[in-house]
Amino acid sequence: MKMKRLAFLLFLIVFLAGCSDYDQDGNTTSEKAKQKYDVAINQVFKTENQFLKKQQIDRQLKRNTGETGAIVYEDQGLIEIYYDQSARGERAIYQKDGSTYARKTYTKQISRKIDDSEKKYLENIGIK
Repeated sequence: MKMKRLAFLLFLIVFLAGCSDYDQDGNTTSEKAKQKYDVAINQVFKTENQFLKKQQIDRQLKRNTGETGAIVYEDQGLIEIYYDQSARGERAIYQKDGSTYARKTYTKQISRKIDDSEKKYLENIGIK
């Protein structure tokens, strides 16, 4: 009887873990998460387009295309966008500043925050 209960408990734990929106690395691509981060990601793309225009770079980024992607590091208040997923791998990092996101330079501190992040939302990134 104890073996049946133990087997059932083990099955239940495995089943419930499989029902999570997050994979074993803490990443999600769920529609629920997309809705949660939609406004913030759109704001970051808009701000990055303004930055590129200021830098006189003739490029207009569009979200949800084969060339752009985003990673949200919610617990660190960071959004990283990729706008060239080829070998060059152009990207930018934005940090939450009140109700907006400000463009930051990749520093050791920012890299450490990314490394320490647990849960992430991935959008249109090669790793699913």
